[in-house]
Amino acid sequence: MINAYIKIWEEMLIYNNNEMDSRRFSTYLFLGSLLPGLVVSAVVFAELLLTFSGMVIGSAMIHAIAYTYLLLGANSRAKQVEEVLPDFLSLVSSNIRSGLTPDKALIVSARDEFGPLTDAIVKAGKKSITGMPLDEVMLGMTEHIKSSVFKKTIVMVVEGLHSGGDMAELLEKTALDVRKFRSVRKEVNSIILNYVLFIIAAITFGAPLLYGVSTFLVEIMVLIKSKIGTGTEAASALAGQVGVFKGQLMLTPEAVTMFAALAIGITVLFGCMAVGIMSSGKRVDGLKYFPGLLLISLGILFGVKAGLGAVLGGLIV
Repeated sequence: MINAYIKIWEEMLIYNNNEMDSRRFSTYLFLGSLLPGLVVSAVVFAELLLTFSGMVIGSAMIHAIAYTYLLLGANSRAKQVEEVLPDFLSLVSSNIRSGLTPDKALIVSARDEFGPLTDAIVKAGKKSITGMPLDEVMLGMTEHIKSSVFKKTIVMVVEGLHSGGDMAELLEKTALDVRKFRSVRKEVNSIILNYVLFIIAAITFGAPLLYGVSTFLVEIMVLIKSKIGTGTEAASALAGQVGVFKGQLMLTPEAVTMFAALAIGITVLFGCMAVGIMSSGKRVDGLKYFPGLLLISLGILFGVKAGLGAVLGGLIV
C-alpha cells in the first residue's frame, strides 16, 4: 500500500522532470495534508468523529489538488513535446542523411527550443554513451514524457528499425504523419469551438444568473411571509390559503444561497471537464479553467442578487 502510494507520486514527479526523492515528497505531502485538516476540524467541530471526518476530507482534497497540479504540468510538457516532435524527427533524419550514426544524430538534434524534449534527449544521450542499445535508448525517452502520441511514435520507429527499414526515411515519413495528425486535430478543435464556448457561457453566465434570481425570489417570499404573519387575522387567513404562503415556509435565504453556490461549483467543475474532453480528449486539461470560471460565476451570482436587491428591494419594504 505504501509502495503503491509512493509509486504514484514518483511517476508524476518524473513526468514533471522533478528530481525530488519520491519518498520525501510523499512524506511531506501526507503530513502536510493531515495537519491543516486536523487544525481546521478541531476548531470547527467539537465531536471527535466529525473532527476525524473533516481531517480525512481535507487530506483528500489536498491530495486531489496536488495530483491535479502535477498532472496538468505533465500534460503541459507532453503538449510541448507533441508540438515540436515533427521538427525533431526531421532534424534527426537530416543528421542521419548527412552521415552521422543514429545515436549521434539523436544527441546532436537536441535544441533549446524543443523544451522538455531536449531534457529527454539529453538523458537518452547519457544512456547511449554507456553502451545501451539504440532501441532501448529511444524507448527510455518515453518514460519522462506523459504523451501517448510521443510514445506511439517512438515505438513505431523502433519497430521499423527491428524490421530493417531505412531509419532516415522512416523518421521523415513519421514526421509527416505527425504533422497531418496535428493539422486534423486543429481542424476538429476549430469545429467544436462553438460548443466549447456555449458550455463556458452556460456555466459561467447562464447558471449564476438563474440562481441569482432564484435566491432573490426566496428572500422576497420570506419577507412577504413575515409581513403577512404580523398583519390582520383576515389577511393572514386569506394568505394561508394562497400558494406558497400556505403553511410554514421552510426555505431560508441563507440555505438557498449556499445551495446555489455549491450547485454552481459542481456545474463549473463538470463543465470544465467537458471542455477538456472536447478540446484535447483529457478531462483534466479543462480543470485549469476551473478557478477563474468559478470566481466569475460566484461573482455573477452575488452580483445579480445584490443588484436585484438594490433595484427592487425598496419596493417590498
